[in-house]
Amino acid sequence: MNYAVGTDKFKNITVDKYENLINVLKSGDIFFCSGNYLVSELIKKVSGSMFSHTGIIIKWGEHTLVMESVEDDGVRMVPLEHYINNYENSNKRYNGSLYVARHKLLENLNNEDEMIRNLIKIGLSLLNRSYDKNEIARIVARIGLGIGRHEDNEEYICSEFVNECFKKIGIEVLTDSEGYIFPEHIAIDQHVYPIAQIE
Repeated sequence: MNYAVGTDKFKNITVDKYENLINVLKSGDIFFCSGNYLVSELIKKVSGSMFSHTGIIIKWGEHTLVMESVEDDGVRMVPLEHYINNYENSNKRYNGSLYVARHKLLENLNNEDEMIRNLIKIGLSLLNRSYDKNEIARIVARIGLGIGRHEDNEEYICSEFVNECFKKIGIEVLTDSEGYIFPEHIAIDQHVYPIAQIE
């Protein structure tokens, strides 16, 4: 499986400080990580991508937040700055590279637009849903052994969460032939364009 087109869009893009991007980012922007952790490396390998994680940026007053699904917590919302200064309360930066992108259908919208309001409502309604650990095992089995299909449930890996939120506001992202979706599927979408890599 090779999704180089999605990954290539993010090569040689602007690298900017978090502080400079605060006023550029908008609700509905897409957050991508390329982690150096063991599970991150596995996800990158099986999906043929530089990306291991994805989430949705939400602007709330002066705060810039990420709605995401992570292994230990399920669906949650954390400050984007959490990734920059204090990842998982470690007083350290996330071990990997951070990127932000935007979907063309959302580029001219703000928090007052119905589509963005609905996106936020949908994400909030899924808070605290479990992370789908079994999905990761099924993905590995499918790629390594050629068996298994995606099963819909109310648990989410990161890319399923983003896909679910987008799908409910009318934005479709292609999955693979077995119904799985990786961060790369979102990155490769022709309507998704990079904004910057966060320094």
